Amino acid sequence: MKDHPLKKYSKYLFLGVFLIITILAFLIVKSFVTSLLTSIVLSYLIYPIYKRLNKYVKNNSISALIMVILLIIILVIPTFFIINSIFKESLLIYNYIKSFELSLDPSISNALNKATQYIVTEASNLVISIPKFILHAFITMFLFYYFLRDGETLIQNIKHLIPMTEKHKEHVINEFKNVTNAMVYGLILVGLIEGVISAFGFYFFNVSSPLFWGIIITILTILPGIGTSLIWAPAGIIKLLQGELFNGIGLLIYGLILISGLETILRAKFIEDKSKIHPALIVLGVFGGVKILGFIGLFFGPLILIIFITFLKSILIEK
Repeated sequence: MKDHPLKKYSKYLFLGVFLIITILAFLIVKSFVTSLLTSIVLSYLIYPIYKRLNKYVKNNSISALIMVILLIIILVIPTFFIINSIFKESLLIYNYIKSFELSLDPSISNALNKATQYIVTEASNLVISIPKFILHAFITMFLFYYFLRDGETLIQNIKHLIPMTEKHKEHVINEFKNVTNAMVYGLILVGLIEGVISAFGFYFFNVSSPLFWGIIITILTILPGIGTSLIWAPAGIIKLLQGELFNGIGLLIYGLILISGLETILRAKFIEDKSKIHPALIVLGVFGGVKILGFIGLFFGPLILIIFITFLKSILIEK
């Protein structure tokens, strides 16, 4: 008895349907990949604290919920405080330029206008993106809750699905731990160093409240999405508008080289020392990851390259 024609091609039909479903699934979650990856990193970092709390609370769901509430308080309050400070500073520099505009040379006035417009636009974009930020924050916290509560089960299920030998699976998991620990260590340490350097620069170039702005720079270095140039660049421009050429030009050069420039170099150095990953992978992974994934690419850029190399080694060894 001959097989039905459809049965003959059922394997290819299944693969075709699976491919379509995979594409549709990717399109559904594509906009929230960053939220997913962020929740994975956060849950990994917070998990030891969650386990300690769970010894006393004795309920996984309640322990996870407490950690979500604490994380929201820790992250949201500084973020909105910084956005508010940047927006006020942008308005201040805008008003300065308007008041000095008539007495300035047209070419200088035009250059300052463009610089100010950029700063005001960036600050405005931060405010406009608040609803989008809230949506992504909600999804991140929602996933974070379940990753904490069901983390061990999820890891075991994922390990079974990875098409590698046990040795290579453990290697990938260990590298994830190394990269994540190194990134957190690098971000915090670089943030503290940048805060001190910034505070000194603000003091030297006669910016009011240098310690306060140094603390803001520290937070901006650690938190995602906001560049430190939104602090030192307006401060330098304001000094120029006030006629303090030495302080204004000096602060802009200082900010470009020692605040923003040194931040990139220090971060790569600390990550290399802590993770023992080749610097070429770090540079490619960090810059490529940030370009594709944003801030969370700092973690997953190098990790993706490491996983790729591990997969390649696994295939070559098995052959």
